[in-house]
Amino acid sequence: MQRITISPNQQIANSLQLTNEQVHYLQRVLRLKSGDLFIAQDGQGHQWQSRLTAAPGRAEILSELAISAQPAAMELVAALPKSGFDDVVRQATELGATTIQPLLSERTLLKPSNQKLTRWQRIAQEASEQCERGYVPTIANPARFTDWIKTSSISSGNFFCVARVNAPRLLPCVQALLADSPQQSIRVMIGPEGGWTSEEIAVAIAHGYQEISLGSGILRATTASLAALAIISSAREQLM
Repeated sequence: MQRITISPNQQIANSLQLTNEQVHYLQRVLRLKSGDLFIAQDGQGHQWQSRLTAAPGRAEILSELAISAQPAAMELVAALPKSGFDDVVRQATELGATTIQPLLSERTLLKPSNQKLTRWQRIAQEASEQCERGYVPTIANPARFTDWIKTSSISSGNFFCVARVNAPRLLPCVQALLADSPQQSIRVMIGPEGGWTSEEIAVAIAHGYQEISLGSGILRATTASLAALAIISSAREQLM
């Protein structure tokens, strides 16, 4: 059943006031008609079986579905690549990322506009609908690496991906971390094209991040983000 994500102010009792974009999607793209069913979700685990009505832009809530379990925290912190970050947001959502933090590093070439954040949030919402994930990840404002890392929280699950360095592989590190607690929060940091500078690596280590490797191959920045999340998600799934 098709899904849309609603905001709290769209729900009034058992009625939904749909946006113009939602009406277009349901009626023009999906070809739903009055009386047809769909699922409305709030992106925070709540979902409702709903039905289009004959009234323009209106739907009615029929019943609340089972609340989705809160996913374990899996945060992607990625230096912005020159291109392709839209796909990173989309596929990271599919893989279960709960937070995506774009970074501006020394070698970052992309300078995102204010509209980019809104676009990424919409992409994450659409991906969560398509993949039937009840939670939409938080997309944080792009931040400079040096500013962000000073205020980031420190835990045992903070991994810093590096290339061309003899570092432990991510998979055994994640497996060891999750052995006692599959719900352990994990944050993984991915660098830009050309990798992190030696100064940035030193700063990350000084702030408690563990250097890890994604393997012997050299991956594109966009590929590295998704490979890391896939490894973490797979390791966690095997223990749950």
